[in-house]
Amino acid sequence: MISTIVIIVMRSKPLPADVLQEIFDYFSDDMFTLHSCILVNRLWSEVATPLFWRKTSNLLSIPKKYIMGSIFRNWISCLSEESKNILSDNGIILTSPIKRPPMFDYLGFCRSLSYWDITKIVDDMYDLEVEDLVSINSGGLDNSRCLYNKYLIKQELFKTIVNRCSSIEFLDISEFVHLDIPLPHLSGAEIWFSNLRELHCDVSTSSGFYYRLAQICRNLEIINCFYSSRDNNGFAILIEVQNNLQQLGFRISHGIFSKACPNIERALLSHADTLTHLSLKGESMSIPLTVISAFNKLHTLELHFTDNINQEILERLESKSFPTLRVLKMGGILAPLEMILRLIRRTGGNLKIISLYGFVLPKEEVARIFNNEIIPRYCNKLEYVTVWCTEKHFKDIERILTSCHQLKGISMRTLPTDKKKLNGDPLFQLLSREAPKSLTKLRIRGKWDITPQALDTFLSIRKIEGKKLFSIHICLDEGDIEITSKHNEVIKKYQKCGILKYEVEGKFTGEFN
Repeated sequence: MISTIVIIVMRSKPLPADVLQEIFDYFSDDMFTLHSCILVNRLWSEVATPLFWRKTSNLLSIPKKYIMGSIFRNWISCLSEESKNILSDNGIILTSPIKRPPMFDYLGFCRSLSYWDITKIVDDMYDLEVEDLVSINSGGLDNSRCLYNKYLIKQELFKTIVNRCSSIEFLDISEFVHLDIPLPHLSGAEIWFSNLRELHCDVSTSSGFYYRLAQICRNLEIINCFYSSRDNNGFAILIEVQNNLQQLGFRISHGIFSKACPNIERALLSHADTLTHLSLKGESMSIPLTVISAFNKLHTLELHFTDNINQEILERLESKSFPTLRVLKMGGILAPLEMILRLIRRTGGNLKIISLYGFVLPKEEVARIFNNEIIPRYCNKLEYVTVWCTEKHFKDIERILTSCHQLKGISMRTLPTDKKKLNGDPLFQLLSREAPKSLTKLRIRGKWDITPQALDTFLSIRKIEGKKLFSIHICLDEGDIEITSKHNEVIKKYQKCGILKYEVEGKFTGEFN
């Protein structure tokens, strides 16, 4: 990517900053490319640097020690003299030669911050003992002193980030129940937290933390949290005071929801008419079924449990209708498909995504009803869907293709009646003949036998017709799809001419990225 952009610049007039900004936005998560862009010239550096430093999670994607050392050195250069003196007074000497102020206020660019990322980077740089970064005056330090030194460096970095950033949009503190740096109480936190939109956290964090956060943070749209079956009035207040809370995600880490949590339940119910996205995942139930059934404006419902609680939830929702539901995702141990069909019937025909990626395969006759009746009748606005296939039921798939005119992606899982692999050649013939123009993504999983000739014919037709790039995802978690050298020849042929995007997945997730 970077070489292509450099060629553009070399062969044309210099691109203005707004055009570069638009280009760089396309690969804002590609740290290697952004780092290379920073080194091209001053203009490129000014445009790419804020993107490079925007997310702390992206910085950890760079394994090269010299780049990580550069990142830490730039952070240290942004510390105030007061912070440097605090470190120096405690025996931590910053030996990096800083002869002039930093070119940019690197810490001030942060908009997406993970508490774990900062901790990890400080640990790595301290433990690497890079001579030109940090020098410890006291020799033979015991472990408690080393931990204290890391704490001090992290403290001063967080203080600077909170003071220099105009606002933060994303914060992840989910891996730390006990935060050693009290972020909401730092100077400047009132401004810093005022525009926070997404919070990942743990319900077990102290109420005092959430009480303070509730005072200065009222614009959260998304909350995702670990939930361990305990009430927390501070967390409840934080939920209750939000002005525009739209998405809630709960992942239970251990235990079973067996005792009442009235504060959290009350807070959740206060958003029953406004919450649009609900995600429940984990080993067992994370919020009471009475609360779940109260949400009547849901656009997205995602259930993923390793115990068959999906069925329990659907039983409770048996009499509810979901006229606004757009996305239905279910993983883990699937509830019986019959129950899912009844839920789909009550969605008002507005579903755009049905992603079913659980462990249990449905009965053949129920899969036939799902393919042949439910999808064409109740889901003709679908863009992405999971279906089950048997060789004699490709007519069912044809009806889906001809009924869902907005279909962009389809995941196909085999449901063979015996141990033989399913012949996939007729499927690719069907896709060539009946698939809507919008269909550009295919995921296949299970027992398939697809010949290189069928794949070549399908892709050649798309090339002749000038259709869009087609994406094929092969999921190998069941190990029943054989990709030979002949297949790879066809794949490389159409990758080279820009017709095919091909990926091999180790696990079936139901997501279309």
